[in-house]
Amino acid sequence: MSQKAIGLTLAACAALWSGNTAFAGADVGSWYVAPQVQGIFLDKSRKADDDAGFQASLGLVASPKWNIEFAYSTSNHNQAAGQKLTLQGYQVAMQRVFYRDQRVNPYFTVGLGKFDINPSIGPSSGHLGATYGVGLVADIMKNTLTGTNLQFRGELLGRRTSGDQSSSNSPTDYIAGIGLQYNWGGQKVQPKPLDSDGDGVPDSLDKCPGTPPGAAVDANGCELDSDGDGVVDRLDKCPNTVAGAKVDANGCELDSDGDGVVDRLDKCPNTVAGAKVDADGCELDSDGDGVVDRLDKCPDTPKGDRVDMFGCSFKTEIKLPGVVFDTNSAELKSESYSILDGAAAVLKRYPELKVEVAGHTDGDGSAPYNLALSDRRAKTVMQYLKDKGAANQLSAKGYGKRQPIASNKSAEGKAENRRVVLRVLN
Repeated sequence: MSQKAIGLTLAACAALWSGNTAFAGADVGSWYVAPQVQGIFLDKSRKADDDAGFQASLGLVASPKWNIEFAYSTSNHNQAAGQKLTLQGYQVAMQRVFYRDQRVNPYFTVGLGKFDINPSIGPSSGHLGATYGVGLVADIMKNTLTGTNLQFRGELLGRRTSGDQSSSNSPTDYIAGIGLQYNWGGQKVQPKPLDSDGDGVPDSLDKCPGTPPGAAVDANGCELDSDGDGVVDRLDKCPNTVAGAKVDANGCELDSDGDGVVDRLDKCPNTVAGAKVDADGCELDSDGDGVVDRLDKCPDTPKGDRVDMFGCSFKTEIKLPGVVFDTNSAELKSESYSILDGAAAVLKRYPELKVEVAGHTDGDGSAPYNLALSDRRAKTVMQYLKDKGAANQLSAKGYGKRQPIASNKSAEGKAENRRVVLRVLN
């Protein structure tokens, strides 16, 4: 009988545990009654046979984790010479319940109470005792409209009582119980809604599923972007970006030319790499002559002086070193363009200047040929300056080889003599 009780209990537990979670356990605040059939395995000191018993419990689902119940139990056992031993108990027990929102709810139980030992011959005695063990309840049928619930209940217990003259000091009995539990009333424990990415927003409301673990999200389950720059806070290395600013993948404002001034504030975009700039992103011009420090070959120019494209003062002549032509030709070489672009900028800075573009050659060749060649070269430079926007009063004149500035006896000297300059006429 006893072995069958244990077998039935374990088989029922396994079958229910393998089921699905279609129900949701007992409701918090509900009351329940729980009749059980028990298999009682007595301590040897009691000198009685193992047998079946019965227990009836009245309990309260006190919280999502705890039950409290009052139980009455009784069992009859055979002794030698046809005698009988009756055991009766009254106890209060606490149950620690797990997975209340699932169909199957395992629990631990501990109880304290009074247990009466009544032999058929001899005096009865009362004893203090404690029970302890494990069990489970599993939904069989639940009515969510009425709040009632019928559950299977099974448990395995130890029961230890104080001893008497006919037993050991503290005999321990073992109990396997199986029965039903019926709940009514109480507040339903709502199952937690599914939240697949664990961001605290149920899947049914989550507009951004798959959020990385630990990311801060809004009510829609989307990662926070506090400054609204399009880069979520988790990745934003520059929080509190100004509204409307363009940012990079790190949430930092763009600085396209890398000068340390963000595009939103940069009044001089496309600054040359490595150039020193002011708060507006424009290259520094420490002496205020209109030529940035990076190109200024004459720093600390006196205030008010006219300066050329190198930042150097001039009065009567603007030199154009590096302006060169093909041999015996008035065709400019490409390396001349940057110098002439700078010269055009100077003329535009001083539109009041009247300028003669003067061409010169070295001493090789005849005077008439050199005169004509230098004149063509001067006119080529003048046209280039006009094409670049110089609106000054310009003229062109060739001087041939009549005004050398170096000896024509060396290649270096000849190169110096082959030149074009801008003569200031006013």
